[in-house]
Amino acid sequence: MNMLKSSDLSWSTILGYGVGHIFNDICASMWFTYLLLFFQKVLYFQTVDSGVLLLVGQIADGISTTIVGILASKLSNLFFCRKYGGRKSWHLIGSACVLVSFPFIFLPCIGCETALRGTQMFYYSCFIILFQFGWACVQISHLALVTQLSDKGETRTLLTSLRYLGTVVANVLVYAVTWLFFGLEGGNNDISSKDSEKFRNVMLVGVGVGCVTTALFHILVREPDTRSFQQEFLVLIVDYW
Repeated sequence: MNMLKSSDLSWSTILGYGVGHIFNDICASMWFTYLLLFFQKVLYFQTVDSGVLLLVGQIADGISTTIVGILASKLSNLFFCRKYGGRKSWHLIGSACVLVSFPFIFLPCIGCETALRGTQMFYYSCFIILFQFGWACVQISHLALVTQLSDKGETRTLLTSLRYLGTVVANVLVYAVTWLFFGLEGGNNDISSKDSEKFRNVMLVGVGVGCVTTALFHILVREPDTRSFQQEFLVLIVDYW
């Protein structure tokens, strides 16, 4: 509470920043916890195929993080970035990519449920790659915004703490919603294709909450004048060490 009082930011900006990464956190929680379960138990993918899709996602994440980190600083003065803010622009682009890709990962292959496994693998890989690119855009831009919002170490600590608090809240939310859809029913608890709608419902709740928190972030947080991403990350690293 004392840290909040001594902050040079308004409470609305602090709150807005604190919820700005929750959409990413919800998706990450579902990705690491339920992806393999969904593909193996609901879609009946082979263990190797499910693992390959997970690997595709992790490779795409590593490549996307590197590419976004380079491009974010070079393209921050292009298009509407100058008016809206470089970091918020990348955050918005990433959120849009996540929104149009993540839901399809936890749905049966639309129009290709009976297609060859290779076709379905390609279908899911496309959405996974787009999702990981969007996830990287949000992660990098949200973290870089810390040093843009405040020069005070106490405020930066507060913002970073709220960011990780959001991660905890997102994980608890995902597990609680999953329990509501799966845990309240008696009888056989084995997961099968008949549970496809339950996974869809968990995903829709997560996406809904993520859209609301992302909207709050863009409404409440106003990005100050730009400073290069290299400078921001350098300051962030110096503060950390």
